[in-house]
Amino acid sequence: MQLRKEYFECIDEAFPEEEERRQWEKIQPVFDEFEKYLRSKNYNDHHIQRHLEYSSFFVMNYFFVYEDLLSVLEIDDTTIRKFLGNWYIRKNLTANLKEMKEILSALFDFFEFIYNKEFMDMEQFESIKQVCKDKGWFEYRLKTYKTADGKDFKVWIDEYNYDW
Repeated sequence: MQLRKEYFECIDEAFPEEEERRQWEKIQPVFDEFEKYLRSKNYNDHHIQRHLEYSSFFVMNYFFVYEDLLSVLEIDDTTIRKFLGNWYIRKNLTANLKEMKEILSALFDFFEFIYNKEFMDMEQFESIKQVCKDKGWFEYRLKTYKTADGKDFKVWIDEYNYDW
């Protein structure tokens, strides 16, 4: 299947249930092709399933809901830092570094796939690649979240422009 830019775009519906269903229908060909890409890298079925789950969770549950960008193709390193270094930590009661590393690996492969399909330029991909390798920063964010309180907590949240 030939992917098109519009598969990556956000839709806007008045009814959230309808929006989610239509959004998934629109982007599903991207994840179908991503699965083929992962299989071409000889990943085992479990690894493929986890990468699909993590990357689709990022796109469907974070990006299309919380970001103001209109296309997955506009994502940059800051988007990933806001997602995994802020939103994910606060929304997930069991956030842990092992899973965060797995998410970073899935996002790296997802954006490498997008880059290889020529929907992203080298500069954009390189910035995403660097943030996906910056596991120490995410570990720091996780540790400091657990110890921040009061004014320190607001500073922690504001660091990556989280909208209250």
